[in-house]
Amino acid sequence: MPGQGNPTAFCPPQGRFELTRYPASAKDSLQAWCSADTLLLQACAEQKLQGSDVLVVNDEHGALTVALQPGSLWTDSWLSAKAAGENLAANGRAAVPVTWSTEPPPERCDAVVMRVPRQLHYFEYQLAQLAATLPAGTTVLAAGMDKHLSPNTAALLEKYLGPTTRHRGRSRARVFSASIQADTRPEINAYGNYYCEPLGLTLATAANVFSRDKLDMGSRFMLENLHKLAPAQRITDLACGNGVLGIAALRAGLSEALIACDESAMAVACARINISEHASDADATVVHGDGLLEVGASSDLILCNPPFHQQQTVDDETGKRLLEQAAARMPTGGRLCIVANRHLNYQQILRRRFGQVELFAENRKFRIWLAHSS
Repeated sequence: MPGQGNPTAFCPPQGRFELTRYPASAKDSLQAWCSADTLLLQACAEQKLQGSDVLVVNDEHGALTVALQPGSLWTDSWLSAKAAGENLAANGRAAVPVTWSTEPPPERCDAVVMRVPRQLHYFEYQLAQLAATLPAGTTVLAAGMDKHLSPNTAALLEKYLGPTTRHRGRSRARVFSASIQADTRPEINAYGNYYCEPLGLTLATAANVFSRDKLDMGSRFMLENLHKLAPAQRITDLACGNGVLGIAALRAGLSEALIACDESAMAVACARINISEHASDADATVVHGDGLLEVGASSDLILCNPPFHQQQTVDDETGKRLLEQAAARMPTGGRLCIVANRHLNYQQILRRRFGQVELFAENRKFRIWLAHSS
């Protein structure tokens, strides 16, 4: 197998490339591509799909973008866009424009090469946008790993695009192919809302935002305990989602200044909407980027309900990176308050990086930790 023994050497039909993950994983065995990427690129080579007439969608670490040099990358993820940009530069390839998920896909393309996302509602939204934006006859190739694909994947492609072929699976992955039909134009809105009972507010949410339909249980538990925290000069809502923790902190009088940050374009858009609607008097900034790395100002209180997956990879590495960022950028005397499932072992990294760590609250499913910098 080409590239065997070198975890960064990727050898699809389009050439040989050196690819790394962003952010770098503590698990060295994780490569910047998977079988779904390989199958998609093989299908692209067979159909001679490459270059500016191709739209790449949901590329995780840049494998598709680097190999195909498409006209645009359509994604919700700042981390994925960063990975693609770094891998393009490392391989001497030209930069590829990024179109965020909050905007329609570019109209000028002859083919779409797509990784199927985890969130089915987001997948439906993307398919509806493709059908509404691109001309009839546009080829769509979509693929995913078997363990992440819904049994409804082919049915959704047929519903929104047209007749779909489910190709034979290989290497625990599968490719689907379809062609956009002129009479297939179902609509779906990326944005919605839910009533947040603890705050008595209706909050905006979106197709690829965590806990899209209702307040998640971890955030609910945090809201129940926010009043126990001492006020702060400035608060950061780290991995903010739709901004519920930051807004709750402002309304509880914990601060008049807020920074909310997330790597999801849809999350950032929702946080902006909600802060504008429910905390318009606050000194608030919303940042799209890699956690705190794109945030200029520091905060003396950071709130975080850390995610436990990055794209298709499910573990606690993403949450640990955010805690490391908080420890590195927090001023002396600052506090980090996080809520997490009981089974996630954040206590070790908190005790290693912070001067004092206390179990602030717990119930049968969650723990809230309060860490103090020194």
